[in-house]
Amino acid sequence: MKRAALVCAVVTMLLFADGIYMEASHYQPGDQDPLFGDPRFIMSDGTTVLVAAGMLAVVTAVMWLAATRKRSSH
Repeated sequence: MKRAALVCAVVTMLLFADGIYMEASHYQPGDQDPLFGDPRFIMSDGTTVLVAAGMLAVVTAVMWLAATRKRSSH
């Protein structure tokens, strides 16, 4: 599980880098994404990627904690 957490951490960093690049360069491909299906709250693609990276970061942290607890209990 620790190896999977490490892979997810690398993917999270790549997503953060991509989202920051999109936000910094004001990347606008022509369409925008509504957050959670709410058409009144429109986000850019960079913001959507940053939200996804944040969610993946939380999952990765939980996975890392579970892996370290599992190792220390034995």
